Amino acid sequence: MKDKIFYNNKGAELSAIGKYDEAEENFKLALELAPDDYFIPYNIGFVFLKKGDKKEFIKWFDLAFENANKLVTIDAGNLKRTLALDCGLACFEAAIYNEALKYYDIAFSLGESSDEYWNRVGVLSFVTGKIEKAKECFEKAVSLKPDHADALYNLADTYDELGLHEKASEARARYSALTADK
Repeated sequence: MKDKIFYNNKGAELSAIGKYDEAEENFKLALELAPDDYFIPYNIGFVFLKKGDKKEFIKWFDLAFENANKLVTIDAGNLKRTLALDCGLACFEAAIYNEALKYYDIAFSLGESSDEYWNRVGVLSFVTGKIEKAKECFEKAVSLKPDHADALYNLADTYDELGLHEKASEARARYSALTADK
């Protein structure tokens, strides 16, 4: 008997080889079997993202988050924060910046304040021209995790953009020291 896991996995396999219409069909079969699942609509959203249908993939990400809000498990808060961050990153990568910010704001409202969160919001701020906010975000990321190489790299570029060349050099030196052995 085929269950939601079978159809979800089949959808993932088909998506990985570029058979997006077939992947969508399998994910939707999985969702019929588990309509309150949060991960399946997330996967459907990614299929639409790969198809280039930005409006449709946002609809599915929203459903994923709506379903995640129904969870009543010990780890539900952490799961929702992670889902919001992942949806935000996908939106960012698709250059849908307002939606990315929406999901990052959701993550923050759920208590997300990790170094990775601040780095992602910093990158979004930088590419949307909010350089001072980007600086604050990258500094926050580095204060939370001093060896966050990506945040240090981004902070150096942000300092340069703001004309703070001495600080940029210091951040680059710290970045170089972290990545020298890798």
